[in-house]
Amino acid sequence: MVHKNYKWNISKERGSNIIYNTINNILLEKTNHSIDYDELIFLLNNRTKHIQFINNNKRKNIHNFIKNIFGNLIQFIDQYDHFVISKKKSNIIVQFNPIEMNEWIFVE
Repeated sequence: MVHKNYKWNISKERGSNIIYNTINNILLEKTNHSIDYDELIFLLNNRTKHIQFINNNKRKNIHNFIKNIFGNLIQFIDQYDHFVISKKKSNIIVQFNPIEMNEWIFVE
């Protein structure tokens, strides 16, 4: 029987909050609120350099944390309705969801 130990210094919930808030801030700074997938990974790594992600006593970047815990960034983004992933030509684009579910008014 194999036991899988969690060996990261940051919990999954705290890491998820860091990733979500960083992606949200990056998209807010963009004029059209969309960004290329590769550029998003680059900016995530740069903006979270100051946070120490440690696995098995070795320092890792946020992209390694995402791959190890969530599979990849696309799978992480798919968990949230706030972000949308679309494919334009050969590029993957991440943007805010244009449909705001919380602004609906129900009339009887």
